[in-house]
Parts: sequence; C-alpha cells; structure tokens
Amino acid sequence: MLKPTFPFLASKADSAACIWQLVGLPYDQTSSYRRGAQFGPEQLRLASDSIESFSPYCRKDLEDLRFFDAGDLPIAQHPPQQAVQEISDYYLEQTKAGKRILGIGGEHTVTIGAVQGLVQAGVKPSVLHLDAHFDLRQEYTGGIYSHASVIRRLAELVGAENVIQWGIRSGERSEFELAETQGSYIGCDLDSLLSAIDRLRGKPIYFTLDLDVFDPAELPGVGNPEPGGLKFFDFLKIAAQLTRLDVVGADVVELSPIWDTTGRSSIFAAEVVRELLLAIIR
Repeated sequence: MLKPTFPFLASKADSAACIWQLVGLPYDQTSSYRRGAQFGPEQLRLASDSIESFSPYCRKDLEDLRFFDAGDLPIAQHPPQQAVQEISDYYLEQTKAGKRILGIGGEHTVTIGAVQGLVQAGVKPSVLHLDAHFDLRQEYTGGIYSHASVIRRLAELVGAENVIQWGIRSGERSEFELAETQGSYIGCDLDSLLSAIDRLRGKPIYFTLDLDVFDPAELPGVGNPEPGGLKFFDFLKIAAQLTRLDVVGADVVELSPIWDTTGRSSIFAAEVVRELLLAIIR
C-alpha cells in the first residue's frame, strides 16, 4: 500500500482519469558510499514548492498535464530483494491497469523492480540509461540486487541489445569491457546520445536517470559524485528529444539531499523532474 504524501506540482485532474503518476521510492539499503537517498522523494517534493509549474524552456505548464502524485511505497527498511519485489508488484498492477509511472528515488536499485514489473505485465522496453557509472557488476557487497548491479539485471530482463548507456565516467575495467562487448555504451558525447534517441522512435522506452550523471559542481547532493558530467542546459536538449519517444516508464534516482545543505540539489532535481514530465506526458 502506498504511503500518502503531500502533492507535487500535479494537475488537479481526477487520479482515476490520469495515465501518468509519480511514485516515491525512498530506498537506500544498498548505497555504498554516501547514504541518504531514501530522503530524496520527500526533499524533491518540498523543493517543488519553490519552483514554478511553467517551464520557460519548452513553454509548457504542468498545470496543463493530467498526472498525479500517488505517494511513496513503504520500502525504506526492506532488504533489497523484498524491496525490488514490492516495487515490481506495484508496477505490474499499475501497468496492467493502463497506468505509467515516473519513479522518484531513492537509490538506483529501485529501477530493477520497475522494469521487472513492466516486463511481467507484457511490456518489454528498451532502456535508456544516463549515469556516471555503468552499474554492470554481477553482484556487489554480496548481493545481486544493488545500485552497482542494476543495469546488469535490466540487461537480463530486456536483453543487452536493448540497453543504451550514456554519460559514464567511472567503472571497473571489466564493466567497460562488458559494455563495449555488448554494445550498450555510446560514450559521453551529447550528439551521440541525441542520435541514439532518434533511433529509438517507435519503440517502448524506459528512461532511467541517475542524477550523478550531472556535473557535481551543479548538483553535489548525490551518493557517488564524479567530476565532469552533464550540464542542465544540455539536459534540456535531451528532454526535447524525449518528446518524440513512447516513454512507458521513467525514474529519477540517487538524490541524496543530506549531502547538500544549501538545498540547491533538491531544487535542481525538482526542475529536472518538471522538464521530464513535460517531455514524456502526452
């Protein structure tokens, strides 16, 4: 059962009539460096009160969209396998009911449950993965359900040929070799990503955005920051391209707000979510 929470900048439409919903996934049990991602959904919602629903970049307004904030899944204290299963069960139920979900993390392990639920419901998406890390380890700290193994699990669910990874700036040698062998990694060049997005038109897409893909000089409040990375105005170019895709699910993960006492990381993440909503909801 979902834990009710205060609303995001959502439309006033009846929730039963909305195809899209936001769901908080406050999970942090496999974080390996800086804990705190379980507080991401709450702080992102709080930050959303300080930004406008209107985007001056794409000239659209959240108030014109039909979506709602469904609250949080109560998974914060669960062991990884149980958390993944509860997320999967919820996504399976909602997908069968014709709903689509933007998940707000929480650390990246939550994406395993999301995509697993879609696949079990008969939707096998291609995965578009933006991150500073490959997350391709077979297991990490003794478990196969981990933020460092999430894309390895997704490749098992949808096939490695249906995974595209961009923005990676850190990983084990074996991860680089695996990504190159399976052809999932397309580098950090923005043009290569925009071209790849164009090739995905007509396919069901799951979009997973780890906020550490951004330059930590702009967004420091993440669990595993890496030097360099995506800039906000380049993300707007990506969001503009996403409007052409059939996005069947998405998530924004790894906001760890306790590591940024200024609050700017939460505001940054809230604006990312706003632009993503405006791009993917029809």
